Amino acid sequence: MASQVLLNISDNQGYAPDQISTSFTLARLLEEVEQAIEVYGADSVIVLNNGQHYGATYGSIIDSPSTDLFYSPDEEEN
Repeated sequence: MASQVLLNISDNQGYAPDQISTSFTLARLLEEVEQAIEVYGADSVIVLNNGQHYGATYGSIIDSPSTDLFYSPDEEEN
């Protein structure tokens, strides 16, 4: 079995994308992923950790051939 790595997230911060202020860019995400691959290996499985103390604390990234991993908030409205 591949090792698991936790990806810290902070969910439930707003009701619309424009309510979230963040400076975490795709370039920084790529940099962090490359570093995690060096430390944990490319076959490690990502588990999301939302840090909540109530309800389920862990989740996963949606991995579906019919769903894009990234998309624009404008696409969500259509």
